[in-house]
Amino acid sequence: MLVKENYIGVINGVQGRTIERKCIDFPEEKIKNLCDNFFSTQRPLFSLSQKIWNPPTDVYETKDEIIIKMEIAGVRKADIEITAENNRLMVRGNRNDPIHIGKENYHIMEIHYGHFERIFGLPKNLDHTKINAVYKDGFLNVSIPKIKSIPREIVINVSESE
Repeated sequence: MLVKENYIGVINGVQGRTIERKCIDFPEEKIKNLCDNFFSTQRPLFSLSQKIWNPPTDVYETKDEIIIKMEIAGVRKADIEITAENNRLMVRGNRNDPIHIGKENYHIMEIHYGHFERIFGLPKNLDHTKINAVYKDGFLNVSIPKIKSIPREIVINVSESE
């Protein structure tokens, strides 16, 4: 079974595109769901080798700004770091596990703890000096205003060649 997913905008510096993924169509619903969940872009990504997780994020644009909305429930405000440099926005942080229970006692473990980091490529028409971030109800909203260009008329003199 071939599934196509589309996304629009700039995510980690990549313009919107169509992603094709193959998923084996097993008659067993459980195996199919496992395959769908593995390739889903709706779940946080996690790297076992680096122990870094990527929170689910929406990036969208209005006429006045670019907005990055990140789901990071349980992260303390003091543990969030946001920097902008060279047309990139980096969001880093850490979510601590307040009650650590041995993994052998878990039945389902879907919440990721530890360090996270996301880097977003930004267009050049944004005002990096006026970036605003608000953390409320488990969501981090970063708004980056667009530079308002004022159209102006430029008169060009035409001379005769000799």
